[in-house]
Amino acid sequence: MASFCRSRLHLWQSLFILELWQTRSATSQNAEVVVTFAEKTDASPWQPEKFLEVSYSEVLQPLVNVSVGGQWLQLVYDSSSAYAVAFMKEYDACLPKNLSSCYSYKAAEKHGGLHVCEDNNDPKVVCDLKRKAKFLCEKYAANLSSTTTHSDGLVIDGLEYNQQGLEALDQVQLEVHATEKQIMSWSFVPVRLLVNNLTASKAPDRGTANLELFKGADGILGSSGPTLSCRNTTLWNLLLQKLNVTSFFLDFHPPQASIFSDSSPSRIVFNEVDPAAENELLWSQPKQTGDMINDAMHEMLIYHPKVCGIDLLYNASSNWLTILDTSGPCLAFPPFLFDRLMTHIPVQCPFKRGEKSYGRLCSPQAGQRDKLPMLSFQLEDSREPEPSSIHLALERLIFRNSSGQELLCVSRQDTNTEGTPADMMYSHIAFGSMVASALHIVVDLQNATMGLASKGDPAAESSQAGCAKQPTCVGMQSFFPPLNLCEDPPCYRYLFMIVDQETKTCRWRSPIPLLFTLLLVLLVVLDLASHRLYKQAIQRAREYNQ
Repeated sequence: MASFCRSRLHLWQSLFILELWQTRSATSQNAEVVVTFAEKTDASPWQPEKFLEVSYSEVLQPLVNVSVGGQWLQLVYDSSSAYAVAFMKEYDACLPKNLSSCYSYKAAEKHGGLHVCEDNNDPKVVCDLKRKAKFLCEKYAANLSSTTTHSDGLVIDGLEYNQQGLEALDQVQLEVHATEKQIMSWSFVPVRLLVNNLTASKAPDRGTANLELFKGADGILGSSGPTLSCRNTTLWNLLLQKLNVTSFFLDFHPPQASIFSDSSPSRIVFNEVDPAAENELLWSQPKQTGDMINDAMHEMLIYHPKVCGIDLLYNASSNWLTILDTSGPCLAFPPFLFDRLMTHIPVQCPFKRGEKSYGRLCSPQAGQRDKLPMLSFQLEDSREPEPSSIHLALERLIFRNSSGQELLCVSRQDTNTEGTPADMMYSHIAFGSMVASALHIVVDLQNATMGLASKGDPAAESSQAGCAKQPTCVGMQSFFPPLNLCEDPPCYRYLFMIVDQETKTCRWRSPIPLLFTLLLVLLVVLDLASHRLYKQAIQRAREYNQ
């Protein structure tokens, strides 16, 4: 947007100079200049050819309008799962329980398109990704109430949600905006019907999560690749095939709760990119393919993520796997990266460093605060010349909750291991919907790459003033930049040595010098004793020879 405004300013200046020059000519020429100027300044906003409209729930999740069983529902657009999921009203699966738009299986039965899979009642048939056989659903159960449910897990922003539901087929419709609105319809589409609400499991007495996800939503629209589904196909895959989609652009704008909120509509645009961002995009390397998870996920490697000039990966790696995951709104980090980030920026967290967050978020420092610094990263490794960086203003991830408190939408993935894990696939960075609203993001399905560009003016929207000050190390201490601390010397690597807490140097353990002194005295005594015994032996030998 900033570059677009600068272009318009340059255009204004050029036309103003042109108009001054034209005043020396005929009056008719002046009139022509004025007309040309008016045409230049009345440029219409970008109107993509085909797109899905996106709105936001009160908990910042992106919603797409989808009809399931003749009922128009607001489904969470989830780029990291494959299933089309509906929460059933008859089982109080929606949040709140009295949500009027909640899916009714009884209404779907009357509509005539609902078919519950008989395979749900067969214990031998399991909807398991590890099995090569698919969940065929070729026969249907007599009714839904007598069908056996099964469980599945969903991890969002570091919290685990349990899905208890059953597999079915139903009639589905999607409203696609083009030159005119089009209603696309499919029958016998795989749908998962949930009998429970998606509430995160968390430890007791740890406080409550700041965002009660899925509140006000009627289900989930999974938009990953079909390999993550145990079914033959997915609703998202059917849509991509029907529209011949080779790429899609997340034209997301900040939700109303964001401090950067604007009135621009959010949408998912197919086979087009905003012209204002197209020339600024930086492209990731093609992702790994060949297995069900990598083939399905929209992922990339980001290199050298930095904040306050510090490489957060430092001694861990040069890159880290990053997944586009719009099921949640936040930027989600593995534990070790989260702790490193929060060490450097001016925030207050309701938990200590190294502790699990249980869905709680940190807040910018209260009062007259400095702007948060920006997070920058590259899409290729260091080289000469240095590759360009993507800049993300962390200010764009701040939102206000219902009580007006400011929260930073950066979450700690409590489900990951605490140390630096070896498998990045299960301990990745996740870009949620608020990150998508702070960046231009396009997914190229043919080349398995992602294009990113910064939005706004990250330098003006950020400040380094609040960055943590570097401590002064003493003695034999060494500075560890990611956690901004001085590390004591590794005295434990040496036998009988410990760290002197006053001088921060290595010293012997207290009894060791005394033991060495006693040992030395013992050796001297033994040496003198052995010398005396030697002299006695020589004397006896001499007397014997005489």
